[in-house]
Amino acid sequence: MSNRPLRIGLDVSCIAESPMTGIGYAALNQLRALLRRVEAFEFHLFATGDRSGKANLEDLLPFTASHAIFRRARLVKYHLWTRLSWPPIEWSCGPLDIAHNFSHHTPATKEALRVVTVHDLSFLRHPETHTARTIEVQTRLVRQVAREADAVVAVSQSCKSEMVELLGIPEDRIHVVPNGIHPEEFAGPLDSETLDVLKQRLGISREYFIQLGTVEPRKNIPRLVEAYARLREKRREVPQLVFVGKPGWKCEASFHPMKPLAETKDIVYAGYVDRSEAVLLLRGALACVYPSIYEGFGLPVLEAMAARTPVITSNTSSMPEVAGDTALLVNPTDVDSITCALEQTFDDRIAADSRAEAAFTRAQTFTWERSAETLAGLYRTLADKRGAR
Repeated sequence: MSNRPLRIGLDVSCIAESPMTGIGYAALNQLRALLRRVEAFEFHLFATGDRSGKANLEDLLPFTASHAIFRRARLVKYHLWTRLSWPPIEWSCGPLDIAHNFSHHTPATKEALRVVTVHDLSFLRHPETHTARTIEVQTRLVRQVAREADAVVAVSQSCKSEMVELLGIPEDRIHVVPNGIHPEEFAGPLDSETLDVLKQRLGISREYFIQLGTVEPRKNIPRLVEAYARLREKRREVPQLVFVGKPGWKCEASFHPMKPLAETKDIVYAGYVDRSEAVLLLRGALACVYPSIYEGFGLPVLEAMAARTPVITSNTSSMPEVAGDTALLVNPTDVDSITCALEQTFDDRIAADSRAEAAFTRAQTFTWERSAETLAGLYRTLADKRGAR
C-alpha cells in the first residue's frame, strides 16, 4: 500500500445553498475542521448541478492549492443521483478513495467508497411535522442510503438506534459522529453594551427566556406558549419569551398563539438574526427553552450549554443524550411539565446557575475539532479495510 494522501470527495452542495440550513451549518463547521488536516488527506470538494457555483464557498471554506480542490460537478444532477445513481462523481473529480455526502444523499461512484451523514429521521418518526412531498423524497433517499452506502454517519446514538430500527441498517455500518461547538465563540466577557442595543432594537425590555430554531411544527411552539401563559397567570412579573429563527413550514400554527402575548410585549418574535447576534442573545438569556418534539441532535441545546445558559429541553430522542443531567428535562407533550420547568428556573437561580456550569463543562466534550477527528478516523478505517493505502 502506498503512503499517498487519501483522496476524499466531499459534497458541499448543502453549504452552497442560500440561506444555509442547519444541515449546511453543521457540514460547514465539520469541513472547516477537516480541511485543517493536511497531512493525510487530499480533499476534492464538489457541488452538484445548479448549486455548483464557488462564489460563496470561497468566503466560507479555507481553500488551499495543496490539499483542497474545488470541482464544479455540473454533469451531476440531483435527480440523476437520487433516482439512477449516475453518473459517478469520478467523472468530475477523478479517482477518489471515498465520497462523502453530508445530507442524506448517496453519492454515485465508480470505485470510491460511499459515506452518507443522516441527521434525523423525523419524517418517519413524526410525519405529521412534514409535508407529504418531504416525507416521500426523504424516505426514498434514506432507503437508498440503507441499500448503497458503505458507511453511514449518525449525529447521535439516538439517531443510530432509529436507523437500525426503522431502516434495518446493521449497527456496524453506522458510526456516531456528534455535532459540536467552537468553544472560543462563547468565550470572554459578555458584551453587555452591544447586547443592550440589540435588545432595544428587538423590543426586549427585561429578563427573557429564549427559544432558537426555525418556526415549524416540530419545535412545539404552541405548547411552549401555553406553558408560558400559565406561568404568567401565576406570577405578577415574569421574563419575556423571545423566539429567534426564520419562519418554516406551517409556521402559521405556531405564530397564531403568540399574538395575544406579543401584543402585551410579553412575547417577542425576533425572526432571523445573524450568528453573532444569536450567540449574544443566547448568552444574555435567563434560560434556553427547547421543548422540541424530536431532534436528531439538537444543536441549540449544546450551544446554550456552551454559553453557560440554563437549559430546559425535552426528554425524548437525542436531547437527553446531549444535555445529560445538566438540563431540566420535560415531557414535550405535557404543558404543565414545561410550565413547572420555567417556574423552577425562574425561582431557583442558584440551582439553575449550578446546572449551567455543569453544562458548560459537558459542552467542551462536543467540539467541531473532535467531530472532524472522529470523521477522519472513519475515513482511515474504511481505506485500510479497502487497502487504499
